[in-house]
Amino acid sequence: MERCPCCNARLRERIVCSRCKADLSTLISSEQAAQHWLAKAIHVYQAENIEQSITAINMSLDLKRTHLAIAWREYLIQQQCADILDLLAQKQLIPAKQRLYSVRMLFPQSKHLQHLNSFCDYLLTQSIPPPQPSDS
Repeated sequence: MERCPCCNARLRERIVCSRCKADLSTLISSEQAAQHWLAKAIHVYQAENIEQSITAINMSLDLKRTHLAIAWREYLIQQQCADILDLLAQKQLIPAKQRLYSVRMLFPQSKHLQHLNSFCDYLLTQSIPPPQPSDS
């Protein structure tokens, strides 16, 4: 943090603002924690643990919304959408729906995932054969 959010004075790496005397230690700690969770999100993604990466990026964004954290979240959503579309292309509808369900629980606000869920539901309804008339 370069400037005081209260009076916009330059902080010069101080915890207490020299102009308005605001104690910014909690805010600075929150910023550092957000950076830690972003780094953890990237690290666990590299270890191929997608769910932990999603949880970590959500923690980072809850603490501070940075452009990098938002971009990382969007990247994760796009990767998950691509994986789900691959499952749908292979006609693996149930595994795709299960994967979509778990990802949507972690990103409930994502419009991409909401649209993909609707498309998956449509495909599932189309794959159910119509009932045959009974021979009575």
